[in-house]
Amino acid sequence: MFYMKTFSVILLLAASLLFAGPVFGQTSQVHLTYHGKGGYSLVERTNLLRYVNGKYTGLTSREVRSFISPEACPADLLPDDPLRKERWYDGSFYVLEATKRNGANAAQGIHDSIPSEFRISQEGRVTMIEDRGYPSFRSFPTFPEESLKPGDEWSAFAERSVDPLNKGIFTRMEMLVLYTFAGEEIYHEKEVYRLHASWQTSYGGSHIDPSGDMDLVRAQGGHKAEIIVLKETGEAILVQDQVDETFVFSDKSQVRFKGTISLFTEFPPAVEREKIIPALNRIAMVNTASAKESSALSYTIVPDTTPEKAGGTFEGKSGSSSGGKSAVISSAKKKNMVVEETPAGLRLSVRDIRFKPDSDEILSSEYQRLDEIASVLKLVPNSQFLVEGHTARAGDRTNEKPLSQKRARKVSEELAKRGVSQASFIVRGWGSDRPLAANDTEEGRAINRRVEITILE
Repeated sequence: MFYMKTFSVILLLAASLLFAGPVFGQTSQVHLTYHGKGGYSLVERTNLLRYVNGKYTGLTSREVRSFISPEACPADLLPDDPLRKERWYDGSFYVLEATKRNGANAAQGIHDSIPSEFRISQEGRVTMIEDRGYPSFRSFPTFPEESLKPGDEWSAFAERSVDPLNKGIFTRMEMLVLYTFAGEEIYHEKEVYRLHASWQTSYGGSHIDPSGDMDLVRAQGGHKAEIIVLKETGEAILVQDQVDETFVFSDKSQVRFKGTISLFTEFPPAVEREKIIPALNRIAMVNTASAKESSALSYTIVPDTTPEKAGGTFEGKSGSSSGGKSAVISSAKKKNMVVEETPAGLRLSVRDIRFKPDSDEILSSEYQRLDEIASVLKLVPNSQFLVEGHTARAGDRTNEKPLSQKRARKVSEELAKRGVSQASFIVRGWGSDRPLAANDTEEGRAINRRVEITILE
């Protein structure tokens, strides 16, 4: 009962804040388009009353965070390909606060990322490239081709990814959303548009996701959402969805959720480059030729001449590429560390990092490099850092990605011991999927065996 009363107060306060705000300029006609400019953090907060077979079982709270980095479109797209007009993104999602059980929350710390890759059209339509359940809402909102005035309505299909039982199996549900353009206003000192949205949950029968949870047989309910969209870029910076829906499973059990799902878009703080670049230059070779306006990947890829990849090129998340702005630097100067400019921010590539064989145990010879890296990262205490592990290619590739993930986490843990906030780290492992050099020489393998730390911007 306490949870229900508290949650009702939260809903009333949230609604009063969301619906407040003076309308400043009811422009006769506006044209909504999406053209996000850079990286951003997406936060999804869920606060739902949960009922199982009609009986109230408690408050479900969950927070999912991410950092979404802009990516260049594939280099092999033709100049007039319409996909070049879309925005390409690489996301690292993580659960900050798991569903509350017995009043206990998940411990805070270094975050293992759930990767996601997608692109967004000028109308706001999302196309998933690598889909592991996140982001939860796709193509929401979607903008019409026609110009709008306050009161105009349109409808568009969107998609939502759900896992109501937290089984780790995500089900994609199509939703037909009715939008109403409410007009312009000021929100947190920014010029924005406000949209109203509503739709009915309708899942089951012929409308199922064959790759989703096969135990989920039906879902029904309703949603009403308020959406705040930046006038400058068309990015939805706030969505508050009022939910009341029920999921029915193959064992006849029913789970109902009632409450709010809130989505917030946050933008990372500007990095003081006049401070950080000289500090990086003291410990690493700095190559800050901008890759932000490049149409190619920020990596320079060297064809791998090992037998299974002879004559090939790097097949990455943005397609096949053989070049980019950043040069491969194999020099041992400045302890074999290189700073590169990427669309996501400044990246420190720590080459030939030494671990015990087939282990994430760092050799003591690396401690001085870790000391130096930590001293630099502490100069940007409010930033987030994406730590990515890479391995050289070995005979059996089965363990490469898990090992690279463990090594990225170990480096993050060592940096946290040296005073960098452990909550600022997001870790990810690529295995040998992103070689910078051929793996048929020791020099090439040393370049590929690396950990990269990006100061996310």
